[in-house]
Amino acid sequence: MRYIISILFLLCFILLIFWLSGLPEHSEPSYLSIVSVLIVGIITILGGCELFANGVECLGDRLSLSHATVGSLFAAVGTALPETIVPVIALLFGSKSHAEGIAVGAILGAPFMISTLAMFLLGVTVIILFLSGSRKRPVLNINIDAFRLELMFFIVIMSGLLIVSYINSSTVRHIYAIVLIITYIVFFKISLGHESLEEEQYTEHLHLSYFIGCPRRLRWIVVQTLTGLVFIVAGAHVFVEYLTLFSIKSGISPLVLSLLLTPVATELPEKFNSITWTIKQKDTIAIGNLTGAMVFQSTIPVAIGLAFTEWGLESTEYINIASTILMSIVLLVSIRTAKKLPAWALLIGGLFYLFYIFRVFVL
Repeated sequence: MRYIISILFLLCFILLIFWLSGLPEHSEPSYLSIVSVLIVGIITILGGCELFANGVECLGDRLSLSHATVGSLFAAVGTALPETIVPVIALLFGSKSHAEGIAVGAILGAPFMISTLAMFLLGVTVIILFLSGSRKRPVLNINIDAFRLELMFFIVIMSGLLIVSYINSSTVRHIYAIVLIITYIVFFKISLGHESLEEEQYTEHLHLSYFIGCPRRLRWIVVQTLTGLVFIVAGAHVFVEYLTLFSIKSGISPLVLSLLLTPVATELPEKFNSITWTIKQKDTIAIGNLTGAMVFQSTIPVAIGLAFTEWGLESTEYINIASTILMSIVLLVSIRTAKKLPAWALLIGGLFYLFYIFRVFVL
């Protein structure tokens, strides 16, 4: 009976979220309604992130995978879906005249936001933990080999994209799209072989076990992980929808919304999960969640963009690509001598993001 009640509750909650997402089309909600739904959206995202993160850890433990593998593959792809699936669907099924520019900007914006803003927030988290006495040093103790591999993949991929975008030949774009898909398959296979570090530990419980008393078996782990993912996607969709409605109602510039507010919302799953894992001293999963998402978003979504658009980039997109490459090089250099990742290196991502904002609003 507990199973049935819990499943019905989850279904009703998800249906409520999707109903709320369509409500603005039929009415004009008040500020109180908008703020209330925004709070519900955040709670849904955070709840989904917790279910997903716990499920991913249990899955990694069950399959005897390393923290680097879990962070770079399962966590990264899962939390990258909210900001990835929307532009891809719009590109494949939307009106081509309006969808291409938005989709290309969103596809390239995702790795940029993670490599700059998300990295910065993770660095701030480490600094706060250090100042509060929760960490002895302001550094992340990570699997250096896995981290270096992910950055190298990302740098090569984005450097190639710069060249292909500059050439802007249909044949070259389609060839590179195929190369990107093959590259991610290779990356996936290599990442499965990451070795575990001695101090790596996973959670010993599954959240669903508390709610409905189910055993910690593979099928229940998968159910919880997928449920968390659905909550993340639904919550992010509602949050962005009502954030846009709030900006229109309050007169906030759409430019401010797209540059400052929406990125924070769409990248919330990566940020929240990585920060949570960092607080729990699971640094390899935390950073792998970000770098793995960067590799995923720079391959599969970009391949779709190259194949199904004219891929006409402007100066902003070129600067974004160059910024992600430079930030990745900074991170590579920072771990060359020390076998740890210093927080100051992550904070540099904030400078790239500030330059981006400054260029849009001032230059």
